Amino acid sequence: MIDQPMKTFFTAKEFAITQASVAALLFLSIPLFNALGVSNHKLMAILHGLGATITVILSCQTIHLVYPMLRGKKGAATKLELMLWLTNLLVLLTIIFGNWLYIAYRAPDGPQEWLMYYNPPLHSIMMEFKEFVALYPLPLGIGAAFLLRRFRHNLVPGSAASSIVALLVTLFWICLLIGFVLGFGLAKLKMV
Repeated sequence: MIDQPMKTFFTAKEFAITQASVAALLFLSIPLFNALGVSNHKLMAILHGLGATITVILSCQTIHLVYPMLRGKKGAATKLELMLWLTNLLVLLTIIFGNWLYIAYRAPDGPQEWLMYYNPPLHSIMMEFKEFVALYPLPLGIGAAFLLRRFRHNLVPGSAASSIVALLVTLFWICLLIGFVLGFGLAKLKMV
């Protein structure tokens, strides 16, 4: 009798897709909890939260596309550029929704007044730093996408252009995560 390998129940790709889908679903449910809260600005908070969550999820995919580009895989730069433009669009929408929500943040008896009364340094660190850092991804992402557009046919492993693009995308991703985490923390301190 010849030993035949046992057929697997699922492939590694199917497992990865399932894992990513469950994580994305759970991440996307976070902003929807604003619908349960007491607020006059639920729609703004939900749109900003969903935009930030989807942007962070896409930015994780974007940073993973840097590795094939750095190895010189054919077509990797084009995929990375497309994902960067898509993520940049979501960053812009999230910034727009965030500015819309910022009006409610600065309103009388709003979260800013609450933070300034109970903990002024926390307002300076949490909100002002978060807003400053959260604006960086847009120029970093546009710069990386522009460089990819300009040099994508000349990218070789170890080139200065591919290294600069990788650095810009990494900074882009780090700034998005900082903005997301601090924004989430701010929402937990005083819901808008």
